[in-house]
Amino acid sequence: MKKIAILMASIFILASLSGCVKKDREAPYLKVDFDGISNNGWYRSNVTVTIHAIDNKSGVKEIKYRMDGDIWRDYIMPVKIKESGEHLFECYAKDKKGNMAYINKTLKIDKIKPKISFQNFEAGHTYLWGRGKTTLRIPKDTMIIGSMDINVNASDSLSGMQKVEFYLGDEMQFSDNSPPYSWHLGKTIGVYNITAIAYDIAGNENAITIPDVQIFIMR
Repeated sequence: MKKIAILMASIFILASLSGCVKKDREAPYLKVDFDGISNNGWYRSNVTVTIHAIDNKSGVKEIKYRMDGDIWRDYIMPVKIKESGEHLFECYAKDKKGNMAYINKTLKIDKIKPKISFQNFEAGHTYLWGRGKTTLRIPKDTMIIGSMDINVNASDSLSGMQKVEFYLGDEMQFSDNSPPYSWHLGKTIGVYNITAIAYDIAGNENAITIPDVQIFIMR
């Protein structure tokens, strides 16, 4: 009877101890933050990536990340991404029991200004109802006599084009959201800078200006 009592007591103690052992079958909490200047899903600046990982049971053992399928690297501090383009960012956190959480995100960066140029408008030319000729006298003033369309070539190879704005002096006259980018210059008399500004989807901009254009358009 004494042996049976000891055996029963041992079983009870073992059962009690096993109940005190905490089991960890949950993956760590994992979160990724991107910090940069963004517009329409595109960043136009360097991007700082911060990884947050927490495990309240066994504790976090390791955090790793990689870019565009490269080798896995230990995460020690926030990662700065500078290169323009579309990137795949992956990371995982593993706790001391081997449970793992994984995240992948697409990161799009466009820090490059769109390309822009006047198609049918050039400094030092005289335009008669849209037809241009080199100004003969010196200095070679730019003149517009009679109404004409100002056409612009604009493109962006990463995020894509958003719009082109046309300015007469400091005042915007027209915004064109799709190619061909064009503005009809109507009744105007005076001397003005003529400016076109291209914007891409990421928010980068690029401007071109022909200064001191003498304009004589009566109607």
